[in-house]
Amino acid sequence: MKYLLWLIAACMISVSLLNAAPSPISENLPNAMQHMVKAPKIDFPNLRDPFASYLSRVHSHNQRVTTIQPQQSNRKREPLEQFGLETLRLVGIFSMGGERVAMIEDAMTKGYIIRRGNHLGKHNGKVEKITNDTLFLVEEARDPAGEVTDRQVSLTLNEVN
Repeated sequence: MKYLLWLIAACMISVSLLNAAPSPISENLPNAMQHMVKAPKIDFPNLRDPFASYLSRVHSHNQRVTTIQPQQSNRKREPLEQFGLETLRLVGIFSMGGERVAMIEDAMTKGYIIRRGNHLGKHNGKVEKITNDTLFLVEEARDPAGEVTDRQVSLTLNEVN
């Protein structure tokens, strides 16, 4: 019991000494709160589920993106822009007036004359170059992130024996 009273008295004296005078060491310490780093804001609705398949997420994102129509320009649409490139066929390439022109056939076997700068295909394809056996065009395509990028496509002349 004697030890208990002595211990309580020692604790009371030490507490009163700590509260009475600040130590010179604590005055030199920097304020820890001034260097506090804030946590970044988290976008919870758009977080990816770690247990869901990445491919299914990309597929659903691409379906949402493809439903958004590209910006329409003021130019008049050409007749071959209503067809997909897989339905068009390069029939011939020849020179007319000092420039190369190509003859394209649609699925109904109707022929069209195409020059450099014409548009064809559903993805706003523009003819960039015509060589002896190939027609090169640049299409607008969407990458998995949904951004519009340019993609080079070519139609090759099929030789028939």
